[in-house]
Amino acid sequence: MTNSETVLPLTRKERHAGFLSIFWLWAGGNVLLTNFVSGSSYALGLGFWPMLVITVTGYLFALAFCSWDSQRSARYGIDEMVSLRPTFGYHGSIYGVVVLVGVNFGWVGILASLAGSAMKLVVQNLAGGLTFSGDYTLYALVVGIVLPLIIIMFSQKAAFQLSKITVPILLAFVAYIVVRLVTGGYWTKVTTTPSDGSQSWMSAFEIIFAFAISWFPYLGSWNRFARRERIGFWGTYLGLAVTGILFAVVGGMATLATGQTDPALWSNQLDLGLAALVIIILGTVTSVTHLLGSGSMGILSVASKWNYRWVCAIVTIPSAIFVFATSLQEIFNILLIFVGLLAGPYWGVALTDYFFLRKQKIDVRACYDPNGAYRYTGGVNLVAFGCMVVGMAVWIFLGGWLSGMSLLTFSAGESVFQYTSATLPSMIISGLLYYVVAKGFFATSTMGGYRPVSGRADGERTGTPVRT
Repeated sequence: MTNSETVLPLTRKERHAGFLSIFWLWAGGNVLLTNFVSGSSYALGLGFWPMLVITVTGYLFALAFCSWDSQRSARYGIDEMVSLRPTFGYHGSIYGVVVLVGVNFGWVGILASLAGSAMKLVVQNLAGGLTFSGDYTLYALVVGIVLPLIIIMFSQKAAFQLSKITVPILLAFVAYIVVRLVTGGYWTKVTTTPSDGSQSWMSAFEIIFAFAISWFPYLGSWNRFARRERIGFWGTYLGLAVTGILFAVVGGMATLATGQTDPALWSNQLDLGLAALVIIILGTVTSVTHLLGSGSMGILSVASKWNYRWVCAIVTIPSAIFVFATSLQEIFNILLIFVGLLAGPYWGVALTDYFFLRKQKIDVRACYDPNGAYRYTGGVNLVAFGCMVVGMAVWIFLGGWLSGMSLLTFSAGESVFQYTSATLPSMIISGLLYYVVAKGFFATSTMGGYRPVSGRADGERTGTPVRT
């Protein structure tokens, strides 16, 4: 088994991805039907022009955080979950794996369900309305889960090659949708449909920001293949931004034209043709392949002796539960709450630690040593987790009302939310708190590797290669 199928650091010669490879990889990874849904979720609430402005500015801002985070793995050739060990401890990084797997289950399940809907329409169109009991479930499981699983079990690198094929096709499909909306008599309705008031600017920003940072757990598993940090940063930023903004805007436009949020339904209603449904299926297979590969590497980061292909199966099967979800929008919203609350403060601490406390210097060898510099207290940095919990409390105060639970709803927090959102301030507060507390707590301790060992400077012991 090669290093690319384990969480061992990649040597320079194994980091084969240039700018275009990383760009197409993330462009392909972000060719998600859920990107359509993100724009659709606030389009009717804002109307066309506000939807367009908040989508472009919101994604450009939010994805900068993703590209910023991706540099750790691009510099050291290590997986995202391994790169979190200096901050949270050798065992504390397992929390990131839990978040990754949880988010993965949701996204894969939702995408599989949409693939099932599209495949059902394809079969009906080709076979004269053929339908049978359980057809949607069969199509969702086979096309949305089993086929991507086979691809990623064959090789993690297959995602790179698949993206190069599918991304141009899917981008052409989006262009065709725009042409159809303009020339098919829908444009006036798209631009003049009034806001129904169901969403505010800040609630739309919260959707965009939480959706964008849901990429945090996945970034390192692919960017460790980048030849240089700059390649990793700009390939990630532009790849995610181009497709993210484009798909969200087009999804919002299609929803304004039809009132539907499900891509399969509005494609059918816009009479885009059978090819559109086939392309939706193709996009799903590409996206799910990326998600399964990243989820598998996340589990391997804490269970390195497990078989790669068996791990791929383990990270896939539970996603089938979401195939039976009754409401796309409801599950979509729940996942974004999950990301904002559980992932936002965690990565806020990680970014602060890596860029402002460690100055982008970590000891790679210690990342793989349970008794090394990143052991902390039983393998867990309690200070980092304490600051994360404070950030989570901030999120609940500001955004708890999004859950619809009265216990988590605070009228004062809801009012403040309209000016600040919830996920971004929770990240900022948890990060700032950790910066202040860690500066004092670790100032006289060698715990966590913040201070030099045996008189050596940080630069002399960081990035130490691991023999493979």
